[in-house]
Amino acid sequence: MAALLGPAGSVALPAATAQAAPVDITCLTGTRNTAYTPPLTYTPGPASLQITDHFSCVSLLSGVSSGSGSYTVNLPSTSCLASVQSPLSSNTATYHWNNGTSSTIFFASSTAVRAVDGTVTVTSIGAVTSGLGLGQTATRVTVEPNLDLTACLTGGLSETNSVLNTLIIAPV
Repeated sequence: MAALLGPAGSVALPAATAQAAPVDITCLTGTRNTAYTPPLTYTPGPASLQITDHFSCVSLLSGVSSGSGSYTVNLPSTSCLASVQSPLSSNTATYHWNNGTSSTIFFASSTAVRAVDGTVTVTSIGAVTSGLGLGQTATRVTVEPNLDLTACLTGGLSETNSVLNTLIIAPV
């Protein structure tokens, strides 16, 4: 027992690890704009996607009611053809919230399904790596229709806008 006691007769305990406070950010209403460089055609090739997300949210614990973020995703091969792309390259997005905080999320897993009509549905799952919700799970789902059905045949599809964009951050 004496071996466990420190110089003043106290017990040495390991330092406590910091735990992030749980948050609940539910963003069921949002928009996304995706700009494609170069514009997509029916010929597969690399593309850079500049993505801008905006969300309206509800959060009982953090006071978040809205947020936005922009980031870039580089795809080695994509096109206007119907396809399932999984897994997509991982990506990191930082969302800035109306209450002055932010959340950086590493989306390790994403799947994109492009339907015959050009609508793309992207589902991404990841974890908050810094900021509000640290260590919690994040799920993002976006549906972006191709409203210019002749673009892929002419100069290419240069951008799409979502009809659905959701983000949920919750404790594991």
